[in-house]
Amino acid sequence: MLATTSARLLASLAILAWAPGAFLAEEPEDELKAAVVLSFLRYGEWDQALQPNAVLTVGVLGRPEFAGVLRHSMEGKSVNGHPVQVVELKNSAPQHACRVIYFAGDNNPEIKAALESSKLARVLTIGETRDFLDWGGAINLFVFHGHMAFEVSLDALERSGVSISSRLLRFGQIRNGRPGERR
Repeated sequence: MLATTSARLLASLAILAWAPGAFLAEEPEDELKAAVVLSFLRYGEWDQALQPNAVLTVGVLGRPEFAGVLRHSMEGKSVNGHPVQVVELKNSAPQHACRVIYFAGDNNPEIKAALESSKLARVLTIGETRDFLDWGGAINLFVFHGHMAFEVSLDALERSGVSISSRLLRFGQIRNGRPGERR
């Protein structure tokens, strides 16, 4: 009996090791990224305040799996009295009144073109691509030595009309205006 149970357990582990993506729809760090995004919402202050009880809309462009993870992690949450709504965007032109757009993935030409658009001038942009800040994004998330980390462009934050509390910013890398220039 014990041998049969052990054999089943080993077979299950072998299947998981052989095809881990078949059972997990999202990247392993997606839940961490979702938690970091929620922290930026909670520690952010928009210069164009939302109307009382208005929805704070977060758009996700790219991997639909991440939109699902973000939606699941923010479901029922509120930020400064505003319920959070996550919507999946089909292209770089915001179809909703998004205050935040997360660029999930590495479709570099689409990301770069979207960040150059004047339509995103008052939107907090968050991404996960190496050159995201160089293209004009505000916050870039990445894994560093097995931990979730972030870098922030102060100029892009200013253009978005969002100020982030120094209590959160102290945990990331800060860039000044020019690409590659760190503070």
